[in-house]
Amino acid sequence: MPDRSIFTKKITSFYVCCPGNNYRAWVTLVFLLVLLWFFCVPVLAQFKITGSVSDSQTKKPIVAANILVKNTNKGAITDDNGGFILSLPAGNYQLIFSSVGYQPQTRSLTVNNDTHLPIALVQNNEQIEEVLIKGKAPDQNIKAIQMSSIQLDMLNIKKIPVVLGESDIIKVLSLQPGVSTVGEGAGGFNVRGGRVDQNLVLLDEIPLFNTSHLLGFFASVSPDAIQDVSLYKGGIPAQYGGRLSSLLTLKMRPGNFQKIKLAGGISPVSGRLLLDGPVLKDKLAFLVGGRVAYPNWVIKAFPGDNKNNRAFFYDFNSKISYKVNDKNFTSLTLYRSFDNFKFPEDTLYSWQSNAASWQWNSKLSEQLSFSVNAIHSNYSFGTEGLNPAYSFKLISDIRHQEIKTDIAFTPGIRHKINAGVSTIGYRVNPGELSPASPESNINPLKIETEYGTEQAAYLSGEWIIWPAVSLQMGLRYSWFKNKGAGQVNQYETNVPRSTETILDTLVFRKGQTIQTYAGWEPRLALRLGISSNTAIKLNYNRTRQYLHLISNTTAISPVDFWKVSDPFVPPQLADQAGLGIFRNFQDNTWETSVEVFYKDMQQLVEYKNGARLLLNPNIETDLLPGKGKAYGLELSAHKNAGRLTGQVSYTFSRSLVAVQTPYAIEQVNKGKYFPSTYDRPHNLALSGLYLLPKGWTFAANFVYTSGRPATYPDGKYILNEVPVVNYSRRNADRIPDYHRLDVSFTKDTRKTKVQERYNLWVVSFYNLYARKNPYSVYFTNDRSLTKAYQLSVFGTIIPSLTWNFYF
Repeated sequence: MPDRSIFTKKITSFYVCCPGNNYRAWVTLVFLLVLLWFFCVPVLAQFKITGSVSDSQTKKPIVAANILVKNTNKGAITDDNGGFILSLPAGNYQLIFSSVGYQPQTRSLTVNNDTHLPIALVQNNEQIEEVLIKGKAPDQNIKAIQMSSIQLDMLNIKKIPVVLGESDIIKVLSLQPGVSTVGEGAGGFNVRGGRVDQNLVLLDEIPLFNTSHLLGFFASVSPDAIQDVSLYKGGIPAQYGGRLSSLLTLKMRPGNFQKIKLAGGISPVSGRLLLDGPVLKDKLAFLVGGRVAYPNWVIKAFPGDNKNNRAFFYDFNSKISYKVNDKNFTSLTLYRSFDNFKFPEDTLYSWQSNAASWQWNSKLSEQLSFSVNAIHSNYSFGTEGLNPAYSFKLISDIRHQEIKTDIAFTPGIRHKINAGVSTIGYRVNPGELSPASPESNINPLKIETEYGTEQAAYLSGEWIIWPAVSLQMGLRYSWFKNKGAGQVNQYETNVPRSTETILDTLVFRKGQTIQTYAGWEPRLALRLGISSNTAIKLNYNRTRQYLHLISNTTAISPVDFWKVSDPFVPPQLADQAGLGIFRNFQDNTWETSVEVFYKDMQQLVEYKNGARLLLNPNIETDLLPGKGKAYGLELSAHKNAGRLTGQVSYTFSRSLVAVQTPYAIEQVNKGKYFPSTYDRPHNLALSGLYLLPKGWTFAANFVYTSGRPATYPDGKYILNEVPVVNYSRRNADRIPDYHRLDVSFTKDTRKTKVQERYNLWVVSFYNLYARKNPYSVYFTNDRSLTKAYQLSVFGTIIPSLTWNFYF
């Protein structure tokens, strides 16, 4: 290549010495400038390489696919529409395209002008070197700004040993650092010491208010219908808000645009089917699936008197995807689930979800795209008393209706901008009691319906400042209105709230604003690349939550209910900061990370001792304001390649709360911090897959957690000849520690990686050494003796056989 400095020196010296009217000198100067342009500018010029990455069968864009320019430090990651932008000087290059679950593809490219490059990746069905948990690309955990996040590989969820053989996304997530549950068979999950209701769970942008079937034994969404699972424990994108602790996104498969496919399975407790395929090839596709349970025979097999217990559930997923043209795509998602559970002989519990979302994605240019979502979600739950003399029906529900739009702008390879607005309408029925028959002695009672509107706007940007330094900043503003019709009590000042201290009641008409809250929610993430395989990351986010799950039970139960913020219950507020070191070894075969976090929470909902929550028309008299803090250390190492893959994770964390009240009679533990119900300091999880010959895979999990806090009696006295138990400080005691080993063997009948018709047979053994892990400890009393009893949900080994088929 010509030396540009030589040309410059010659031109300069020639220009200085030549006379202004020398025609030949000016011709020579112009000639030299042309040579400079011809030889140097093409080498220095940057050409724009745009393109899109999609699934070769479904034609759906692949989000966060990795593009690497071989033998350079340049690369890109696809956006939400599968698009990417690169800037390269003229020359010959090899581009490598990769994503989890797809075969990598290498494309040779000669760059001498702007180029558009569409890429279609083929799904990878290989049975070697699969992984349990890994990022979107082999080094994504190092290159991406995002930290405190988890992505599940859906290919291996069916091989993880779980109770009764039913694959469960939530149970697999609980093997990750920072994620736990309050006990075996408990509904929901806890993230970094947060409560169950502080997790925003979205199925194609639809919020799910209950993620469990059968009182927590199974997830409410079948993994067959899910394409992508991402959990954000911290650094929640500015696009999302409304919950304090975490964001879990579940993206449904779009349906196959090329051919009809059928999949399903049969386990000891349920059967399921999933059918997808084209209506118009390459244009319109559908997906429809369902799951139905038959667990009663299993329930009767457990020790104890279970002959009168009954359980049943089903769920249904459907999606229609339509490719309008190369720049516009739309889809409609439908979801329904239903449960009932008869535990005592005279009570039937039930809950159900009905939800839908419509989405339109449009790509206006290579740099600009937008999406519009319309969302409806309704969750109802209730209890039915079966005793003829006191038969009753108790129902409660929450409705969420939302419209949102998001814009993504990519002005260059080093800069991305996202913005959007949303509005949500809430309607909450806290509880309605009615007699179930004319003979019932139950009096009807209805708690006022609550209404609220939540609106938000956000702006976020991502910058690659230098190859080793990336910055993500976001700012979200949300505001909430509690609306009528409704009534608000006025209480005496300087005394605790009670029914006796009500002075007046204000009445608000329908649509009238009762109370308004608003505030900023900043988000920040920074990545510092130390080397090609090491990075340091930090993040900070503030979140607000305007919905509250009112519950004083250990786990989610059918008598819990939701409540919107009002004059007495302000929105919950959390500030969380995290710092992590990430390092890969052996060409990204091993991924390791160390993260520390601290979370400060304000305006939590706590309860008075002996609080009455259900069907309380003046519930604010039994609620107390609280504050909380959570902090911890998370260690993780997982192996992504080879015959043996798996992960080791350990978390040390604390979750503490304190009640804030100036009145001594309302204080809990004298106003000092005490362990929350979700405080389990030590959590260890080991999980692995080992590939055996002839299509067999061996999998194992080992889990150890500290015992959950509890409140035990510490004394007893006689009052009016009646024994009265005195309890210790709230959550001052702990149930025994929990540990369990599960194993499974999976037989894959595929002979080649492209075989489409095959079976997966899974034999699993849950709780292999039959430990009687305690779920709770309860006490009985008489005049002379207090007895303690330990309750175990599964006190024995549980074998199962599951058949999964694909056609």
